[in-house]
Amino acid sequence: MNNSTISKVLQGLVLVHLSFSVWSGKKKLRPEDLKGANLPPDKLASLGSKRIFDPDALKVFATLKRQAERACEEVGVRFLGGYAIPEEKLAPLMEKMEQVEQSFATAKTDFLSAYDDNLKDWLAEAGEWSEIVARAVEPANRVAERLSCGFTAFKVEAPGETASAVQPLERQVDSLADQLIHEIGALAKSTWEESYRGRTSVTRKALRPLKAILDKLSSLSFVGPDKISGLVANVHAALATVPRSGPVTGATLMGLVGVLCELSDIAGFITTEEREEMLQPLPEPEVEPEPSAPLPPKTVTIMPQPVQQIEAPAVWFW
Repeated sequence: MNNSTISKVLQGLVLVHLSFSVWSGKKKLRPEDLKGANLPPDKLASLGSKRIFDPDALKVFATLKRQAERACEEVGVRFLGGYAIPEEKLAPLMEKMEQVEQSFATAKTDFLSAYDDNLKDWLAEAGEWSEIVARAVEPANRVAERLSCGFTAFKVEAPGETASAVQPLERQVDSLADQLIHEIGALAKSTWEESYRGRTSVTRKALRPLKAILDKLSSLSFVGPDKISGLVANVHAALATVPRSGPVTGATLMGLVGVLCELSDIAGFITTEEREEMLQPLPEPEVEPEPSAPLPPKTVTIMPQPVQQIEAPAVWFW
């Protein structure tokens, strides 16, 4: 990949770097915490950690961090410690990042306002071990410094014509297509496992991850068109066979699974056994027998019976 090609690829990308700091609520366990227990030497084993704060109270920060990472992964590819995002996807991504940043700030305020009360509850829960925890407690202002959230978006440019400066960046840019295929392969494997494996029919909800795969591949195909364009065409062709309504079954479903197999296989995410399972013909769906037509009602013919004539006595008439 020459310098002009590198520049062309980089022109279509924006690098987004996430800056999250999430306090773990842990401290290193020390020998004095174990009251002189007979411990192996450091070269054989190391002590673990002790929880000095309720981990449930900290989950919100890890959740928000993962939410930001997932938003970047949906539209971008990992690159230089951040995410390479197509320019066309940047604006909606920045909106999501701002929402995460605001949610993080709110969660931090709520966490710090309840810090002392939650700490008391945690010490009470520690019981006989509360002294070990209390010795390692951090004040709220120190914890506040370890909770932060931010993001930066910037452009990357090739550093002139000097070979020693260009070559490292060239290797990174050249690996973008392989990294994209790797990420798509992981997504394809999880999609098959969660929505398609062992099924003879899927709902339209199962199409969403495949459409997301197509969108990501299409928007980033310029990082390696010789490797990506064929995959885009195959996914698009498989989705084009899906009917406009109703469940997906039969040959159409097999086509979707075949594409997931291809994407997973090229990235090395499936075993030989899994590949064979994915490509097995689907069993014929069971067809319920049609209810038999109701029998016509029986016709009962009633034969007329002669009515016995009774003569009236002659005295009745005059």
